[in-house]
Amino acid sequence: MRGMTDAKHLEIALHRLRAEIDALPLHDDETRQRLETLIGDIESSLDDPQQTRGADPSVGDRLKASIVGFEASHPRLATLLNDVVEKLGNIGI
Repeated sequence: MRGMTDAKHLEIALHRLRAEIDALPLHDDETRQRLETLIGDIESSLDDPQQTRGADPSVGDRLKASIVGFEASHPRLATLLNDVVEKLGNIGI
C-alpha cells in the first residue's frame, strides 16, 4: 500500500466498515442506523472539512464514543471504527 494517499486509505477503511455493516444481523437495525448516520457524517466532513471544525460534538468524538459502545457487542466494528478515526486524523479531520 506504499504510495497511497491518506484519503485513499480512508476510502478503503470506509469500504471495510460498510461491508461489516452489511454483514450485521438483520435484527440489528439500531446499530446499522447509527453506523450509517456516522458514515454519512464522515462523508459530509470529507466534502466540507471546514464545516465540521468546531462542530459539537465532532465526528471524531462521536466515532470514539461509538467505539467504546461497540467494543463488547461488536468488537470487529470497534476495530474498523478505530481505523477510520485514525485515517480521519491523518487527513486532519
